[in-house]
Amino acid sequence: MVSGAQETEHIAADKRPLGFDAEPDALAAVEAIIRASGINQTLAPIDCPSGLPNQAYTDPAWFALEQSRIFARQWIFVGSDGELPEVGSIKPIEIAGQPIMLVRGEDQTVRAFHNVCRHRGTQLITEPCALRSVTCPYHAWNYRLDGRLRSRPHFRGPNQVERFSEEVNPELDLLPVRLSSWQGCLFVDLSGQAPDLSHWLAPMLARFGAYDFANIQWIGKDSFTIRANWKLVLENYMEPYHVFAAHPRLLAHAPMDVRWSGRWQDHVFYNDYVAPTLTEGRGAALPHYPNLSDEDTRRGAWTTCFPTFCVEVFADQFTVLVTYPIAPDETYEELHFFVVNEDAAHAPEHEEGRKGLLEMWHDLNLEDVAILERLQKGRKSAAFPGSLMSPAWETPSHQLSQKVLQAIVEP
Repeated sequence: MVSGAQETEHIAADKRPLGFDAEPDALAAVEAIIRASGINQTLAPIDCPSGLPNQAYTDPAWFALEQSRIFARQWIFVGSDGELPEVGSIKPIEIAGQPIMLVRGEDQTVRAFHNVCRHRGTQLITEPCALRSVTCPYHAWNYRLDGRLRSRPHFRGPNQVERFSEEVNPELDLLPVRLSSWQGCLFVDLSGQAPDLSHWLAPMLARFGAYDFANIQWIGKDSFTIRANWKLVLENYMEPYHVFAAHPRLLAHAPMDVRWSGRWQDHVFYNDYVAPTLTEGRGAALPHYPNLSDEDTRRGAWTTCFPTFCVEVFADQFTVLVTYPIAPDETYEELHFFVVNEDAAHAPEHEEGRKGLLEMWHDLNLEDVAILERLQKGRKSAAFPGSLMSPAWETPSHQLSQKVLQAIVEP
């Protein structure tokens, strides 16, 4: 039984216009965690204490809502085609709490499967590897690289090995996950219901009309485990306000007076600047996209396709940053580095340029990690009633909270 004050708050939230459609059960689940006051705080204007309340950064129930209502229903970047260089290359990864794996088959096609044996649900692959087939460590059920069951020993009795033809056995074969790709970037959609990948990417790509991405080449990746909520990582990625305090090298490349807040348009966030000059790791050492204007040559642009496909583009690169929520207070982050052509990717004379690009990104991200972890610790404080964000710099970060709420409650 609820008190009169609680009942009034519930009714107020129920009647409050959200500005978007809401599924009643999802809205009720949200309200059970952050209450009407948390919904109101999320929707409050930027000149008030606002944004998602602390529970949205610390509560396991809220984290579960995000996993099922956001990450299981959207396109999620899972890696690069270049990570799977040969037949049998396998990359395991967890999306929305679900173990999946990417596998390059005999036909050179990359497929995604749920990373569990059909027999008892054992996780099949735990580390990146290269195999001729996939064998369950529990009872040795063996699968072809295209997911079809090949054999299972002793299932019908001692010393009996069942061998399966190449026909499809839907009840026995590995379960596929919808996968699509763009220019060597691989994405999965666990729901199978997300719009076509090309449609989802189109608003982002429209921002980069001056850049020809047709020949971008993957040269490697970096990764970090951060003891902070994924939304804090993404908020930090979007806003340039902290650059003057946290990133001295980045500030020297592009001072605060060439920066602006950026903005959201539908599910795509975009920001950019035109730097005074090129520097190492940002256009100075590697071949450029063809036919760029002087302004675009000096431009640094970054974008996000909600929820977590983040891209930075400079004259000499296409860099992907993606966050994978592991727990309310833990995020796994991968950065994938692409350069503009084969020469930039492989020529010996560009080795130092490639090394400089990777080192620049590694150092930049290390500068953020400690701050992000301190942000997470601050979210445990009852004295923190909501963010006091800068209208000049943090409007997109403020709006991210509302996009998260909308994505959870929308039908």
